[in-house]
Amino acid sequence: MAGRLVKGASTLVVAGAALVLAAQPAWAHVTLHSYEAQQGGSDALIQIRVPNEMDNATTTQLEVDFPADAPIIGLYVEPTPGWQFQTMTSNLPKPVTNDDGTFTQYISKVVWSGGNIPVGGFVDFNIDASDLPNVRTIEVKALQTYSNGTIVRWIDPPATGNQPQPPHPAPTLDLTPPPAASGSSPTTTAAAASATPAASGTTAAATTSTDHDSTSTVAIIALVVAVVALVVTVIVLVRGRRTPAT
Repeated sequence: MAGRLVKGASTLVVAGAALVLAAQPAWAHVTLHSYEAQQGGSDALIQIRVPNEMDNATTTQLEVDFPADAPIIGLYVEPTPGWQFQTMTSNLPKPVTNDDGTFTQYISKVVWSGGNIPVGGFVDFNIDASDLPNVRTIEVKALQTYSNGTIVRWIDPPATGNQPQPPHPAPTLDLTPPPAASGSSPTTTAAAASATPAASGTTAAATTSTDHDSTSTVAIIALVVAVVALVVTVIVLVRGRRTPAT
């Protein structure tokens, strides 16, 4: 009986440890970050974080393609030490008008090359957006080239709901809602807040959809299961030693 309990408790420990490992997020993805990007906002700095996830090659090139259906108007590239960049301009499906005029073209692609991201390292490539689209999420496509010729295509549609993340999700950036218009009544403001998902806050970067809350919950549950299983194992072993042989 004691042996069965020990075996069962050991199984719980292994299962708990597996849940903890499964709950860990994949940090090696190419991701977008910004502390100030708002829906329809302007002058926002956006970081494209590129980690090197191979252990036998360095990253030598990054290509990022920006969507035409939610274009960034007035995109400027911040120079990255050790890297060169090239931009490509494309026609918009329909003109976009803002305070600076009417635009029929936009920067559709930026390619960084000439540098190296070492094994275990990462680089932030920065762009400045003069005028962001009035959408909730920006999704880009990224192609990461390694020194051994491997090209990793970060183009998979991100998972929704409780679906598992694809192996190479396209980088996304959640834009925070614009501030409420001045003079609006408390009732109107409250209704708008209840109809709009909560913003990520001014002290945290808007990032790709990673389900941090769900991951943390699973990790906590797994840890509790592992601890309970360990306690049961110890109790069984202690009782087994105290029971006289018959």
